[in-house]
Amino acid sequence: MQDLSIIFLSILLEAIPFILLGVFVSALIEEFVSPDFFSKIIPKNPILGAIVGVIMGFFVPACDCAVIPISKRLIKKGVPINVAITFMLASPIVNPVVILSTFYAFGTLLPKMIIMRTILGIILAIIIGYRVGSNQDEEDILKYNVQDENEKCGCESCNMSEPYLLKGKGLKSRMINILIRANKEFWDICKYLIIGALIASVMQVYVPRDILTSISSNSILSIVCLMIFAYLLSLCSTSDSFVAKTFINQFSNSAVLAFLLLGPMIDIKNTIVLTGNYQPKFIVKLLVYIFVCVFLTALIIKI
Repeated sequence: MQDLSIIFLSILLEAIPFILLGVFVSALIEEFVSPDFFSKIIPKNPILGAIVGVIMGFFVPACDCAVIPISKRLIKKGVPINVAITFMLASPIVNPVVILSTFYAFGTLLPKMIIMRTILGIILAIIIGYRVGSNQDEEDILKYNVQDENEKCGCESCNMSEPYLLKGKGLKSRMINILIRANKEFWDICKYLIIGALIASVMQVYVPRDILTSISSNSILSIVCLMIFAYLLSLCSTSDSFVAKTFINQFSNSAVLAFLLLGPMIDIKNTIVLTGNYQPKFIVKLLVYIFVCVFLTALIIKI
């Protein structure tokens, strides 16, 4: 129990500063940047638009579920579907808070992991966005509802009723709204982080080494195992690096890379959020492409 508590607390203490930074920047963007701004700066050309979508993702340090309704609004305003999907997949990986947290977790342990996660995240986002977004119509992939113009992403951090927010546009009202949003998102993320840190700690302390050795010795099985683990944990991309770091001596580096690539793109939490914004057939197609592309990438790339 002592070993478990030490590992558990070390994961939390390393991750929390980056979560705080992420939620405050995210709250600032939510309060001051209009959704129309994104549609104005993205070209209609699919290739140029995808590149701009990735660049835009660098400046939007929002949680993976928060970018889903943004992507829907972009599509509704005429942005090419592949561009919106590229943005949705790239943003949780390439934004500076995530890059910084990945550097802090792997900087001295495995520096290549930082570069590989960022570059491959961009490439996969563009490829998957193009494949699932090509030859698709807005009506075929979007799900509409009565309150569509004021849709929420579905997670606790975004599903805030209006009484919690001040209506005024003064600096004081805006700062209070920023604190409210940051507070809600922080505690929502921490719930998932605590669960992930606890499971990672339990695995490291209590799971027999021979079981982990049998899994890690099989390159395919180890990749599949950590991909499923990333999907089930639903960690925020600002904190998943600290959980992934605990797997370095137990699984292959390629499997850890698969964990870091898949989690920000798709997990249980944002799959549920997707069902409120996109059609089921499109979600299934997106899931298949993400899992297949991440698996093949981890299988081919050796770190």
